[in-house]
Amino acid sequence: MGKHYKEIIWQIMKISIVPCLLWMLCAQLSLAKDLRAQEILSQRISISVTDMDMEKVLEKIEGQTKVRFIYSAEVIHAERKVTLDYQNQRLDTVLETLLGPLGIEYKVSKKTILLRKAAEKKTSLKTETFENSIPGAQADRDITGKVLDEKGEPIPGASVVVKGTTVGTSTNIEGIYQLSVPEDKDIVIFSFVGYISQEIRIGNAANLDVTLKVDEKALEEVVVVGFGEQKKVSVTGSVSSVTSEVLQQSSSASLANSLSGRLPGLTSIQSGGGQPGRDDATMYLRGAATTNGRSPLILIDGVPRDNIRTLDANEVASVSILKDASATAVFGVRGANGVILITTKRGSAGKNELTINAEQSFTSFTREPERLHSLEYMALRNEASKNDGITPLPFSEEVMAKYANPLAGLDPSDPDYARKAMVRKYMYPDHDYYREYISRYAPQTRVNMNVTGGTDKVSYFVNGGYLHQGGNLNTEPKSVLGYDPAAKMDRYNFRANLDYKVTNSLKSFLNIGSYIEQVNMPAAWLYGNSDTGWMMSDLIYQAQTILPITPGPTTIDGFGVAPGQIVDPGYMDRSAFEIMNRMGARNEVRSNLNASFGAEWDLSNVVTKGLSLKGMLSYDSKATTAMQGKKSERLYLAEVDMVNDKLSYAVKRSDESLLTLTKGADSRYNINVQGSINYARAFGKHDVTGMILGQRDTWESTGGEIPFNVLGVAARATYGYDERYLAEVNMGYNGSEQFAPGHRYGFFPAFSAGWIISNENFLKNNRYITNLKLRASYGKVGNDKMGSARFLYQSNITLGGDGPLGSLGLGQTINQGLLGNPNITWEIAKKQNYGLDLQILRDLNLSVDVFKERRSNILISRGTVPEFQGVPLGNIPKVNMGLVDNKGFELELSYNKALSKDFKIMISGNYGYNRNTVKFLDESVRDESYAYRYRSTGFSLNQSWGYKIDYSNGNGYFNSKEELDSYLKTTTYGFGEPRIGDFKYIDLNKDGVIDDKDQAPIGYSNIPRVIYGLSLTFEYKGFDLTTFLQGVGKYSSNYSQQGVYEYIIRGTYFDYHKTAWTPERYAAGEKITYPALSTHSNTNHTANDFFVMNRSFTRLKNLVLGYTLPAGVLKAVGVSKMRVYVSAQNYFTWAHLKMGHLDPENDASLGYPVTKMANFGLNITF
Repeated sequence: MGKHYKEIIWQIMKISIVPCLLWMLCAQLSLAKDLRAQEILSQRISISVTDMDMEKVLEKIEGQTKVRFIYSAEVIHAERKVTLDYQNQRLDTVLETLLGPLGIEYKVSKKTILLRKAAEKKTSLKTETFENSIPGAQADRDITGKVLDEKGEPIPGASVVVKGTTVGTSTNIEGIYQLSVPEDKDIVIFSFVGYISQEIRIGNAANLDVTLKVDEKALEEVVVVGFGEQKKVSVTGSVSSVTSEVLQQSSSASLANSLSGRLPGLTSIQSGGGQPGRDDATMYLRGAATTNGRSPLILIDGVPRDNIRTLDANEVASVSILKDASATAVFGVRGANGVILITTKRGSAGKNELTINAEQSFTSFTREPERLHSLEYMALRNEASKNDGITPLPFSEEVMAKYANPLAGLDPSDPDYARKAMVRKYMYPDHDYYREYISRYAPQTRVNMNVTGGTDKVSYFVNGGYLHQGGNLNTEPKSVLGYDPAAKMDRYNFRANLDYKVTNSLKSFLNIGSYIEQVNMPAAWLYGNSDTGWMMSDLIYQAQTILPITPGPTTIDGFGVAPGQIVDPGYMDRSAFEIMNRMGARNEVRSNLNASFGAEWDLSNVVTKGLSLKGMLSYDSKATTAMQGKKSERLYLAEVDMVNDKLSYAVKRSDESLLTLTKGADSRYNINVQGSINYARAFGKHDVTGMILGQRDTWESTGGEIPFNVLGVAARATYGYDERYLAEVNMGYNGSEQFAPGHRYGFFPAFSAGWIISNENFLKNNRYITNLKLRASYGKVGNDKMGSARFLYQSNITLGGDGPLGSLGLGQTINQGLLGNPNITWEIAKKQNYGLDLQILRDLNLSVDVFKERRSNILISRGTVPEFQGVPLGNIPKVNMGLVDNKGFELELSYNKALSKDFKIMISGNYGYNRNTVKFLDESVRDESYAYRYRSTGFSLNQSWGYKIDYSNGNGYFNSKEELDSYLKTTTYGFGEPRIGDFKYIDLNKDGVIDDKDQAPIGYSNIPRVIYGLSLTFEYKGFDLTTFLQGVGKYSSNYSQQGVYEYIIRGTYFDYHKTAWTPERYAAGEKITYPALSTHSNTNHTANDFFVMNRSFTRLKNLVLGYTLPAGVLKAVGVSKMRVYVSAQNYFTWAHLKMGHLDPENDASLGYPVTKMANFGLNITF
């Protein structure tokens, strides 16, 4: 064993591999042996059949084991009926019972079992009988020999066929064959699955031994790249991918959220929360390097799409991300932000399968505020008032006593006791309005069914899915209101992918995908017809901040008022209950249909080998209709007489209106046309591929938007020598209507190279390092995403009204808006990437990438143009002057190992780091009195700024009057007077005034620098357990205003306000979590390094426990596979936020929160 260690260390040092990998190598040594024959035969199977054909029984055994049977149908009597019933029995026991009585013996070679007559002898070739020989023409001569692999081991079951005839045979268990060759034939073909076929001219030979080489190409993994596929081993760009099996572990309704943490370099943040139908993610590839459009280009089966939230994960075969210029140059002007390629599932020839997946989930918010009781609220409000010097305090001891015991003084024997008790509880409540408005759990239901299969001519994959998302708003039922204001979503997905082999050289395909999504929610007319996001934010905010002392109930029942009338809180803009229930409802129906038809023509037999043509026409349409019901009801206001313990209700708003409906609609479509010439061929040690592709995209809208077109050509050429040296050239030549004629087209080239060191002679036969490759790339790509504005190259000039001489019919005004810049063009990203791929013992894989990008030509507004030049600054032309650098690295590690036939372990992890730096945004330089003269240049995009708190005294607060007075002798605040218990800021520029000049960079940007994910999967017999952790780091935002500050409205208090600074708490040495409370905004309530919070987090994204039932148990009901599972998503989060009710993924302190789920599911395959 020690010798092996030295071999590993020597090989790694010889090629300069990172020493920290040594422990991984050592851990592999004890697991390096292949399964022996006895291990094959000791596998346990369960099989129960009645009167089944022998051949079908053997197929079922193959399906449960790792073996392949070689036999003659005549020898085993393939149609013989067999009855067996074994549960968890060894394979050799089953075979002896099955084959022994029939006079059939077996022999194991590797993972192949050869079946033959027990009486068969192997004494000489002359008496050897080959039961599966195929009779042919009159034989003239016999030839015998062996078929071996590269290690000299026999290959049983290899095919030996005379070329151009049906004359052939198979090798026996020792790899021996005997063949009669017709007189007029001279070439014999030797072949076996997984090996390279050989055509050999036999001449006069009577004995011929043949060695077959492993067909590495057949065994190599293929990855999806831009406009095609490549062998993973030959990829020289930076490409990462994830499969459907991994994505389906997530129960998220959004595919974008399922990708979080799965791929190195991809940031996916659920910044908008978990509102049904609006739970999309913000995605970046390798961070951001521009102030304009940052989203990656998304293609589904080669067709551009703007969103993947609605795509059913059950339809997806794989997701690949293209990160460097070599991988994205073919997309030209749209490739700078990276590319996400999604490939949907397709059918294959073979058995037809029907799969049903069903899942029931229960969602709740990841984080919720702690309940604040009435007495706690009053104590905190008094505390804030005392800190502000307000007298008398708002809540006296007598009033607080009434809230502590609202029924005090009532006589239970009083006949009117029940009414008086109800009134008292309404007057002095301890109300949990948050829980009244927000339910703890909401249901989510998902059902999916797909069927796949095909023949050698036609294959198909058809999928249908249904998803229901319930919302967490406690709305009134439709049976009461006459309309449904519930927050919920129902989505129906359908996909059909069909492949048809017209001839041996012509293949065609048809892809159809669609969804219909119905999203329901309370009416949004107060916020603008489409601003439902702000409406939901307001609802969540009011649910969190309505005071527990607010007189109840929410609706009146009695008091001389018609039942069900709304009681307004009296101190907020409107009632949350009214918004949720009594203002109407909004229903949106979103639909999509995308279809692609194409064909591929192999011209190998027409023009030259390896040449093919491919064409595709795609149509993608979207339609949205929205219907909104609007109404208003009378509002009442509670009037409380605490002296006489009386409660009455007065009309606050008398306006009433019946439900009125409005309806709007919008639709748009995209037509994509592609045509390509492809070439792939090997010449000895030389592998050559090439592609030339032309495409056009047209976007059209039925609304007021002007059509948009992108036209371009892409090309790729690759060269590989001896599977060691790789070179690749990619280019895109694209045009975009974003720019003026003459500036629309650009050329975007990229170059990459690779060196497969493991195929060099000095490492080729190394048993430990099974793959080692170095990669490097450099190229230029573009970005035409300039925000929502178009035609910025044109000036905006309009005619206005009459001028100063308008009464004379003269002087019409001319209004000059934005001045156009005819030289506007795309952003340019010049990217470098250097990578290493390492595989050890075929089980442990490591990829490392280091990248650097310079983004130039960023479209910006000038910041240094003086106002006196005569044009309003807002109308100055935008220019391509911005410059941003971005750099970082990525690691990806995976380990898959079957430790025994029953136990398998799979580990995968990834880590990515990126940091962008603004080099130039034409920022005005501040004078020397500023501590920092730049707020952008030299820092990351969206860097957080604020005041630095002086923690030199231990906690950063003014802890005494003496400390405050001493500070104010030399320093003042330019935005208010600090109090005892307030933050103590650092005067960075030493001018004696705390103001904007003292602001400093705090924390990080709101674009995460660090992303990571770790997945652990264990499989034991039928059980599987998967844990997936995902997180981000170096990620900050400024949290302020509603939902964070304490003074809002009449005081909004959360759990962390309960331990705010007080003299008593400080003197006692107790934990302090907030500055001294106040009833109004003060010097604390500004951007500083308390409210600019660290949003880094680690989340238990998925936890799945499943069990697959034994096949023998399922046979009786005609089921081939059944798995049941329970899972949890987003259930635990470890974060650094100071406020426990905030989720770090939410961009703001308000809004619909991120949700977590508990799931129960069932997978069945027929």
